Amino acid sequence: MPYLKITSLALDPDANAEIARRLTNAVNTLLYNPKGGHTREELMERTTVHFVPYQPYDFYIGGRPAPQRDAPDVTVELSDWSMSVKQQRRVATALTPILAELFQVGPDQIESINIRFHSYPPTDFAVGGRLLSDLIPFVAKVAKRLLG
Repeated sequence: MPYLKITSLALDPDANAEIARRLTNAVNTLLYNPKGGHTREELMERTTVHFVPYQPYDFYIGGRPAPQRDAPDVTVELSDWSMSVKQQRRVATALTPILAELFQVGPDQIESINIRFHSYPPTDFAVGGRLLSDLIPFVAKVAKRLLG
């Protein structure tokens, strides 16, 4: 159940829609596992993109607000169950250039893109009143852990 929380300067609804679409597609390409118990379509439908916009003088880095900085600051928090370090590395490598394009971050400003991972055991998340660990077949749990 991928959940992406995006903290950035406020954007217009059309930009948010495009960002949500592109990130949903990218994350589902990166995290989909055919042995995972869910179809690609089910994973897509369970992917959440949550925008947490800030205004130019609501967010400071190094004591300076966004208008006084040379680069936008974008933080994406990605939560999903049992993400391995290998999987997190692959996601960070693939998502960073997509985020740079979507938020118009130049190659010399790539350090202003941050990805924070929140990996949790399937016992720490419930869907429809049932623990994820009860919904996901044992084989899928092992496959995700091994194949990352």
